[in-house]
Formats: sequence, structure tokens, C-alpha cells
Amino acid sequence: MKCGLLRARYSAAILFLPVDLAGLDPRELGRAIARWQSSRRAVVARRVGTRAGTPLILPHRLYPRARRIGGDLGLRDLVNDLPRDEVTLIELPSAALDVDTRADLERARRRIRRPLDS
Repeated sequence: MKCGLLRARYSAAILFLPVDLAGLDPRELGRAIARWQSSRRAVVARRVGTRAGTPLILPHRLYPRARRIGGDLGLRDLVNDLPRDEVTLIELPSAALDVDTRADLERARRRIRRPLDS
């Protein structure tokens, strides 16, 4: 994360997107980006219950605080500690298929199977 923040230091925001969201719909991701574009100072994040999760878009103004994260504190903790008016939570149903275990991987494989091209 810190390396990404350093490389993106001149960008208006950075999108944190875990690679294990096997079913993520690009249209949902596009909606998240569009939401951020309409309110560029706010964090836009996936709603997980009442809290923020990933994917999330972190605006540039929060880069210094994010670079100081260490120990048990994570980016989600930083975002969830922000005032509610600085965070926009959105529904991203396709992000629910999160591959963390072998069972998750098998479930993802069954759900995402595509016919082979002929």
C-alpha cells in the first residue's frame, strides 16, 4: 500500500482493489469511480454492514495519513475512523465473492466457469 501511495503521489486519488474479488463486476467499479468523481474529497468505499471495506478510493488529501499506517492499524481502520460526511459507502454486491480459502476458490470456480472458446 505504501509503495502504491508513493508512486501515485501526484494523482488525485488511488483505487485500492484487492486481487481476490473473483466476481467483481467492472460496471460496479465504474459506478464507484463515478461516485468519487462527483465528490473528490470523500473516500468512496464498499459498504460492508455499516463499515467501509475494499474496493475503496482514497483521495489525495489522505495520503499522508495512510502512509503513517503501521502495526495492527489498516487502511480500513483509517477510513472507518473518519467522520461520516467524509466517507461514501456504496453497494458492490459482486465484491462479496472474496477468495481467502481453498473453499472460497472452489466456490468461485463453480460460479465463474466460462465455456472454452472454440
